[in-house]
Amino acid sequence: MEKTSLSVIVPTLNEEENLGKCIKSLFAQTNQGFEVIVADGGSTDATVEIAESSGLSVIDVEKTRPHDVSTAKNLGVKHASGDILFFLDADMSVEPNCFEVIEEGYQDPDVVGVALKVMPYDASRVEKMLYECNNYLARFGNLIGFHEISYFSCHSYKKDAFMSVGGFRTDLYACEDLDLSLRMRRQGRYVVTPKTILWTSPRRLREWSKGGYIHRYMKYLAEYYLYDRVTEFYDDI
Repeated sequence: MEKTSLSVIVPTLNEEENLGKCIKSLFAQTNQGFEVIVADGGSTDATVEIAESSGLSVIDVEKTRPHDVSTAKNLGVKHASGDILFFLDADMSVEPNCFEVIEEGYQDPDVVGVALKVMPYDASRVEKMLYECNNYLARFGNLIGFHEISYFSCHSYKKDAFMSVGGFRTDLYACEDLDLSLRMRRQGRYVVTPKTILWTSPRRLREWSKGGYIHRYMKYLAEYYLYDRVTEFYDDI
């Protein structure tokens, strides 16, 4: 496999409505030194066809439980040739300068993770406010070295550091990205940058309602921090 500087790993399951927008944003990057690996958990719609028709590499993931996103991401990493891993959900899209900003962050050899500003697209004022609040807490928590004050996670990592901690835990029903970031911080420094935006769908927020969304994640976080587990799953991949 040809060596690339950055590997984009996209876990999917029946994402035909969202994947096209995600792929379009990747092809619009000013830095084209990347590969895309789609890790599909058995889609029954046109997800795989959309990915393959766009020239993307698709790998099959054996789905064994409702929330298998960690398994999909870890399998994607095994097929990745890049030194930098960027994890992107199928309902997300990125600004054209995204990969330039990410690679700029890794110019410092001590940096092992880069987190981007995350905002919802086609969102209400309240939805935007909730995301802005977490963005602020992520930046502030990173500044003082206490990431627990927000639902913190980096969106990209150095592959060697990722492998050294064993990747994503597959025993968690939620908070797997938070858990990885908290373990990875022992490997080096994080950059939390507002120089680009990672756009995401607020569909989960709307599905659960704003109050339900906050309540659910507070429950997830309490279980994770107190018992090192999350008992309630949600359908993902």
